[in-house]
Amino acid sequence: MILYATKQTIKELNIPMPEELSTFNRILATNVINEQKNDRLLEGGLKLFYFDNRKCIQAMNFASKLIVFIFDIDEEQIAYIGDAIARYLLDIYENDKEMKRKLEKLFKYYPICTFSKLEDKSIISSLNRNQLYFAEDGYRFYEYIENGILKTREINKKANWDNILSIKINGKVEYIYPAEYLKKLLVERIND
Repeated sequence: MILYATKQTIKELNIPMPEELSTFNRILATNVINEQKNDRLLEGGLKLFYFDNRKCIQAMNFASKLIVFIFDIDEEQIAYIGDAIARYLLDIYENDKEMKRKLEKLFKYYPICTFSKLEDKSIISSLNRNQLYFAEDGYRFYEYIENGILKTREINKKANWDNILSIKINGKVEYIYPAEYLKKLLVERIND
């Protein structure tokens, strides 16, 4: 999977681009990018934002616009961001055995995440819109603090099951719930 990060995200979290990696990792990252580029189901955007003076990431799948918010992240954790996204995805679909099976197959078929620069203006716009309207620039997340604990699982479920987003499908604007739409895409893509 390719995670495309904004310039600010790359800079502030010191995310290494493929050309900055060791020879083996550079070849591996380049192969992933060459094989998966333009497969929107295997691409996602990353945008840094701040909540409670902590660095956080918003990750959005290009094809479904499914959103994962990851809180209190630092540059040492960047190498594990794919794992964090996978864990939240499994949690978002915790009561859907079929979808969990499809996600596990997706992770098996595409186990490597690599980074690149985000240049897709439509995705940048969607990330900005999510940050402004769903997250209210981070202020909405204060509603999810209970006994000093931020309920991140609840945030990610709400962002994908209760949040209607627009998406162009065959040149026509459609309105979707990201979690439902990702399920539709995976059912079409992955056979059991």
